[in-house]
Amino acid sequence: MDVAPWYIRQRDKDLLGKFKFIQNQEDARLREATNGTVDSRWSLGVSIEPGNDPRNRYVNIMPYERNRVHLKVLSGNDYINASYVKVDVPGQSIEPGYYIATQGPTRKTWDQFWQMCYHNCPLDNIVIVMVTPLVEYNREKCYQYWPRGGADDMVRVASQWQSPGGPKDMTQFPSDLKVEFVNEHKVDDYYTVTDIRLTSADPAAGPVKTVHHFYFDLWKDMNKPEEVVPIMQLCAHSHSLNSRGNPIIVHCSAGVGRTGTFIALDHLMHDTLDFKNITLHPRYPTEPSQEYTRDLIEQIVLQLRSQRMKMVQTKDQFLFIYHAANYLNSLSAKH
Repeated sequence: MDVAPWYIRQRDKDLLGKFKFIQNQEDARLREATNGTVDSRWSLGVSIEPGNDPRNRYVNIMPYERNRVHLKVLSGNDYINASYVKVDVPGQSIEPGYYIATQGPTRKTWDQFWQMCYHNCPLDNIVIVMVTPLVEYNREKCYQYWPRGGADDMVRVASQWQSPGGPKDMTQFPSDLKVEFVNEHKVDDYYTVTDIRLTSADPAAGPVKTVHHFYFDLWKDMNKPEEVVPIMQLCAHSHSLNSRGNPIIVHCSAGVGRTGTFIALDHLMHDTLDFKNITLHPRYPTEPSQEYTRDLIEQIVLQLRSQRMKMVQTKDQFLFIYHAANYLNSLSAKH
């Protein structure tokens, strides 16, 4: 890239003003969602029903009703704390990015997470990107929901019948689902890829599918723009294994902060005109893009916030995207 896009050269002070606007906009939406407005676009729907409390990791992070993921059930509760996300910026996105943003599974919800992966991703190769350690500051951030190999951890079974909230919170899925470890390998000390086989106990419920689980547990310091280099390798690798037509499943702990930051970076670097040639494995021709007058990063974050609350949750995460984009642009300029 010969000339850096104007928006990655903005002062932090100006960027923080934009983040404050985004936050104020969301605060107004949440007031509308909770004040009884009929048919509000920002309704939290069934997510705030007391019966669904055991299905939520945190009491203050809920999906909007209009784009929440509905579990594919035969009967009972279809709620899971997960949101469909589509990123498509007019004048910049070469193609839309499709994702499922979700919370880190808990001991009570890991079964339904696997049922969601199997039934809500129609094609064979499913990608899960996990951008949180299991434990951080001595607190569980995510339950270890996937088999990691070894004599005692080769196969798990996601049950056909699940009741995270007790007998009154019953969900019936089409069948039991076998979650089977295949292999695992570390990539450049950056992240671990585990290949997993999903097999329905009832062949009529669907075919065998392969999951590529990416465990990235090192993303802690958002004051270092160079941290984006392993993230971009993660983006390129995960894209290469995902069946086109499947959403990429992304989660951290709450499914908003690092999840939103990852999705923003992933789409920015892979599917936009301004950054299509920066990735490690460019997928598009190299014609110059037309001048774009809006702040592309702001537009992406605005889209994310309209589909799941608190996406790119903190000012540090917001600044990190700009600093990382600037850092990658500088690397590109050297070549």
